[in-house]
Amino acid sequence: MKLVFVTGLAGIDRRTIIDLALQRAARKDKFKVIDLEVLNNVLDDVKGVKDLETARNILSNFYGEVERIMITGLKEQKENIILNGSFTLDTAYGYVMSVPEDFFRSFKPDNIVILEKETSEGDYKTDEHQRINRHYGTLYSSMCGSFLKIIKFREKRMMDAVNQLSEVIKH
Repeated sequence: MKLVFVTGLAGIDRRTIIDLALQRAARKDKFKVIDLEVLNNVLDDVKGVKDLETARNILSNFYGEVERIMITGLKEQKENIILNGSFTLDTAYGYVMSVPEDFFRSFKPDNIVILEKETSEGDYKTDEHQRINRHYGTLYSSMCGSFLKIIKFREKRMMDAVNQLSEVIKH
C-alpha cells in the first residue's frame, strides 16, 4: 500500500490536479482519495473563533476525525491512499498545522508533495505561507523517511503539475 500526502495553499485546485494525475498514471482505480477539506471546513471554523482555546478544541476534533478516517482506510488496505489537505492554516493567531506531527509519525507517508503557487512580486503573505509549508514538509519528510516533492504550479501550465504528480503516483 502506498500513502501520498498532497498539500498546497487553498488557491490551488489540488483535487483536480490529483484526479488528472491519477488518470494520466492510469491508477484511478488503485487509489482512494481522502479530501480533508471536504471533511470539515476547519479553516473557516478556526478563523471565526474569538479565543485560542476554542480554536484548539476545533483543531483537536479535526485531528481526531482525520485519524479515524486514516485508520479505517489503512485497515481495509485494499487501495493506496492519496490524502489531500492543507499542511498549515493561516489564522488570526498565526500559522497552525492542520495535520499534527503524530499523524506523520504514525502513518509515515511514502511521499509528501507540496504544490506551490507561482507568486507575483510583492506577494509576501503567499511567499511566507509557502516557506512555512516547505519547512514543515522538510521536517516531516526527514522525520518519517518520506520522499518530498515540491511542484511549482502555474495557472496556465497546470498539466506540468499534473505530469509531475502522475510520476510520483506511478512509482
